[in-house]
Amino acid sequence: MARPRTKAKKSYDELLAENEEKIRKHTEALQGLEKERKELLAAKRDEEMGDLYRYMQETGLSAREILDSLPKIQPEGIAS
Repeated sequence: MARPRTKAKKSYDELLAENEEKIRKHTEALQGLEKERKELLAAKRDEEMGDLYRYMQETGLSAREILDSLPKIQPEGIAS
C-alpha cells in the first residue's frame, strides 16, 4: 500500500514573498481608508461651514461679529 504524500514545506523565500504580498495588500487597504477619512472630514467641514454661512445670512451677522461674540479660549499649554 502506498503512503500518502505529505505536503511539501515552503521555502523561506516563498514564505517571505507571501508575507510581502500580504503587507502590500494591507498597506493599500489602509491607504484607501485614510483617503476616505480625509474625504469624509472635508465633506463634514464643508457641511458645517455651509450651516454657519446660512446662519450668518439669516441673522445678518458678519464673521467678525460672530468671532467677537465667542469667549476667548486659550489653547491648552499656552500661558498668558
